[in-house]
Amino acid sequence: MTIDPFRKLSSSDPRERLEAARHLADHAQATHVPLIEKALAVETVAWVASALRRAIQRATPTEIRTAPVEKQDLPIDQTAEIYSEALETTAKQIIHEIEPILGSLRLSAETEVPNFENSDTKRGLDRMEALVAGLARLRRAASAPKIEEISLTNCIYQWIEEEAGAGPVSILRAGPHECTVEADKGLICLGFTNGLRNAIDATLALAVEDARYPDIAVNWGVTDKDVWIAIVDSGVGFRGNVARAFEIGSTTKAGHLGMGLATAQQAMTSLNGSVRLIPGDRGVRFEMRWPKAVG
Repeated sequence: MTIDPFRKLSSSDPRERLEAARHLADHAQATHVPLIEKALAVETVAWVASALRRAIQRATPTEIRTAPVEKQDLPIDQTAEIYSEALETTAKQIIHEIEPILGSLRLSAETEVPNFENSDTKRGLDRMEALVAGLARLRRAASAPKIEEISLTNCIYQWIEEEAGAGPVSILRAGPHECTVEADKGLICLGFTNGLRNAIDATLALAVEDARYPDIAVNWGVTDKDVWIAIVDSGVGFRGNVARAFEIGSTTKAGHLGMGLATAQQAMTSLNGSVRLIPGDRGVRFEMRWPKAVG
């Protein structure tokens, strides 16, 4: 083994540390245990620490381990980290294989299919490309977070403008004027924009006169433990199994791929946070939470 993984363990970038820890989880030897333990003692990111513990477990000689009497469940954070790693790797491989094939198909179809722009072939290719884009977002949501200090208020204002700035639905902003937090901006954006799009779609599905749609309210803030964002709509509401709504491919909307809520949930899982969907008498409350100290 080269010394590269151990050099990366001292990096200020948690992604590099996670890459090194995952490598060691598969390749560590007994002689590496002291160095891994030293890195674990100062590691602040849960996923990196989880991978380092797996590396130590792998490198510890079998004879000095305590044999389990019965099957032991993995810690929740370790289970989530393993699942996310598998999801990220699988999505990466699928995207790598499918993207060039889709590109070649589109080039051929544009020249070989009569009236391509109005054809079912184009619509099918568009849907496949949307699926690949959805997988790319899901892969991003499953990646290790890159924590930085952000103005949550400024980000939310920007995301609202991008998603609904010129649309028929008004968005009420009810959060504090200044709210600086630690988070991965990209992961928070993935979760928030999926929640806001769902709220807009549910509102636009209402039968109203003169496009007088009810407003959507967005609120956010910080408690002593959590950072939270809530999106509350008065749309058509949610009917169905809330737990299943977060499964990949689950959707109640025609023409949708059913990856939005799964992506939002995975993004929050990557931050050791959570997403909740709370149906009301009318409309839905979409809520995101993650620890105030993400590390």
